[in-house]
Amino acid sequence: MRSSLPRPRSARLVASLALAAGLLAAVLTGAFAPGPAGADGLEAGVTTVRSDDPTSVRFTIRVQSPSGIESATFSYRVLNPDGNVGGSGAATFGPGTEADVSFELATRDLSISRYIPIGSDFVFFWEFIDGDGDTVITPEESYRFLDGRYQWQSRTENGVSVFWYGGNDRNAELAMLATLSVLDSLGRLLETEVPYPVKVVVWRNEREGELAQRSRGPTFDARVITGGSRVAPDLLHVYDSLGNFVDVVRHEAAHITTHVAGDGPFTNVPSWLDEGTAVYTQNDPGANYEAGLNFSIQTDTTFVLRTMQSPANRAEEVDRFYGQSWSTVDFMISEFGEAKFAELYREIYSGERTDDALTTVYGVDQDGLYNLWRVANGLPERLFAPRTASTAVPLTEATRAPLAIPTSVSSAGDSSAGDTSGGGSTSPVTPEAGDGGGETLSGGGSAATGIIVAAITVLLAGGLFGGGALLLRRSRR
Repeated sequence: MRSSLPRPRSARLVASLALAAGLLAAVLTGAFAPGPAGADGLEAGVTTVRSDDPTSVRFTIRVQSPSGIESATFSYRVLNPDGNVGGSGAATFGPGTEADVSFELATRDLSISRYIPIGSDFVFFWEFIDGDGDTVITPEESYRFLDGRYQWQSRTENGVSVFWYGGNDRNAELAMLATLSVLDSLGRLLETEVPYPVKVVVWRNEREGELAQRSRGPTFDARVITGGSRVAPDLLHVYDSLGNFVDVVRHEAAHITTHVAGDGPFTNVPSWLDEGTAVYTQNDPGANYEAGLNFSIQTDTTFVLRTMQSPANRAEEVDRFYGQSWSTVDFMISEFGEAKFAELYREIYSGERTDDALTTVYGVDQDGLYNLWRVANGLPERLFAPRTASTAVPLTEATRAPLAIPTSVSSAGDSSAGDTSGGGSTSPVTPEAGDGGGETLSGGGSAATGIIVAAITVLLAGGLFGGGALLLRRSRR
């Protein structure tokens, strides 16, 4: 039989303080956590999302409130393996006790450098303040942004999801096989593995996917056919129908792996290495790139490597740029082997600048590698002044620029509810499983709630201090 001994006063003091702390935590995480839609008399339904084309998305929710709606805020995040981006803004709604609340998000807004690509995944929530001053935050919901002009099909295999429409099943199958092949083969070459799922969105041709592309200027767009693009770390767009569809997919899928292998927290792979690796991954470099390369060698108008840190932005230089990038990578692998090539990517990922990484692995910087390549192609060496500083870190990615979404946006538009029929442009969204409340982003929180929580925190902290002091005095008696 166990005897019960009185607990020491110091232990009772600790237990009392722990209990008080637990009550404080319960208040902060429970009583003032975002409540479900419907608290305090306000009832909110499920959000309907409509996207008629790749340029905007409209979110609409039906809300009932006996005291009316004073304000409505929409907050969202676009999921991205390199870091989610998003914002919030005021929604529009009509008067009365029942209203449709809407928020329209422009997905291609050049004035604020916003480009949200087709295939992106959203999470979002609403915050409402009713006429009585009560705040309700809805549970978080999710949405996948697809081009609303088409009826999309999808298939997922081994972490790769392909989206297509219009009886384009053959190209969808080719896209799946090509992506899986490159993630495997280039992953082995660079001794790395893509740690997240990959999405591939396939249009039947560039014209039908034109609205989904990010413009690089009217002159460039008019003169260069974009077969495909890596528009996010985990997302590819493919538009090509000119006969080299598989190599377009292989090229863009390669950028998924080069990004994982070489783009570290502080340094990025230079464009000549990134694009050269992508072309090297193709089944065939292509006649245009080979012609551009041959022209550059024959006329001795090749690019100095350290001028190729970012993609070519002049249409007349594209074929020469890609051809020389491919030839340089092919030379490095055939001359020095695959192991050193993988090591170079690791050095850049670890934070080494391009020149320093090349010197560590190959014993030459970019100028030295350029001269080795020139000699191998029958060109004389060039003289370079001694390098006094490492080449600057590339400022842009080799494909399209990453998402650029401001942290705060405003909306405008009507308050009509979305039609759930036709065109694949409208889809209902459901709350994410296991998520009991929304997360407040910049601009999406309630000032009143924050003040209340702060005040209660101060009061409870004071109570804890006073109670602890009283218990301590008693324990000393």
